Amino acid sequence: MRKILFALCLCTVAFAAEPTDLDTLFRGREYKPALSASLRDSVKNESAVPKAAAKSSKSDGYYMLQFESVADFDAAQRRRAQLSASTGYSIQVVFDAPFYKLRGGGWGSKKAAEDKARELSAYNITAFVVKVK
Repeated sequence: MRKILFALCLCTVAFAAEPTDLDTLFRGREYKPALSASLRDSVKNESAVPKAAAKSSKSDGYYMLQFESVADFDAAQRRRAQLSASTGYSIQVVFDAPFYKLRGGGWGSKKAAEDKARELSAYNITAFVVKVK
């Protein structure tokens, strides 16, 4: 019996995992996901609000595309990196209890946002339009 207990203890130590991103949040550190070089370059060159939407004089509000709602923070961060790479938008993770909502883009009119959602649906990326302001 002691041999089995000793073997289990050794296995536990041998297979101990690295701390997760959630562990760093509980320790009070800021979450910074590790992005590959190609993702880092594409995200760095984008702004959250396109200039055309910011300068639009005929604005009826501010619209964004919502891609998904995810309950798990780590899954939301992984999906954020995937969506950012596939769409080219800076994706925001917005917590609205109990879900993390993945939103991106920004348009001054609902029609322009709906047009972009239809364009993305041709690439099998589902999104719907939400009014933010």
